[in-house]
Amino acid sequence: MCASNNQGFKVLKLRFSPESSCSHSIFVKEHSVRTHDDSKPSGRTIFILNLPPYATNDSIEHVFSEAGKVDSVILQSSVNNEEKINNGFNVGFVVFHKREGLLRALKLNNIKPLSNTEHTVKTGLSKWIEEYNSKICDPTELQEEINNYMMEYEKIEKDSKDKKDEVDDDGWTVVSKKGRNPGVARKESVELKLNEKVKESSKKKELKNFYTFQIRESKMKNIANLRKNYEEAKKKVTEMKSARRFKPY
Repeated sequence: MCASNNQGFKVLKLRFSPESSCSHSIFVKEHSVRTHDDSKPSGRTIFILNLPPYATNDSIEHVFSEAGKVDSVILQSSVNNEEKINNGFNVGFVVFHKREGLLRALKLNNIKPLSNTEHTVKTGLSKWIEEYNSKICDPTELQEEINNYMMEYEKIEKDSKDKKDEVDDDGWTVVSKKGRNPGVARKESVELKLNEKVKESSKKKELKNFYTFQIRESKMKNIANLRKNYEEAKKKVTEMKSARRFKPY
């Protein structure tokens, strides 16, 4: 199959398999951009347009392997991964191990078929079945992953519990450092302060004169206190009067 040039691209005829009577045109040229990209190094990368959607990384590597050792193949839906190509075809980048491989690839007039007995490319129903089956989790692997996760979780929980249960020489539980603020040892002085704060908070939370019986008891206590104060005041007045009496003899 002859190759031709079109606007700087070399046109190569790609067949699906050795038995295919028809071919598909792909456009190849050296990849050259101003910005550097480690995944697509200049001088060793070829740029391919119009790749069929069923082409895979392995199949493209196999097609260009006769030109030289291939380090990687990158397939994208568009040149910059931003605007997708409407015709459904993809673009590709083939990175060779040496520049000599790229130069030989650009001189190729005939390339290997995309699919053969060694590198089979699945299409149609068989491809859909394989993609569907690949999304189904293996129960054995899933159970093993769950078991490993639970073992790791239980180990972390146990270590955390052991740290909480640490006791010092005096028998007090040691609070370890957590988060940004260090823990405080539960000593006797700390316990007393905590108990006082708890009592104060409980007193503040106590509701006074809320229920009917509390209001009634409060009124009765006030009346009793008023009577008591009245009797005491009356007694003092009587004593003062008796003390002021004139007694000439």
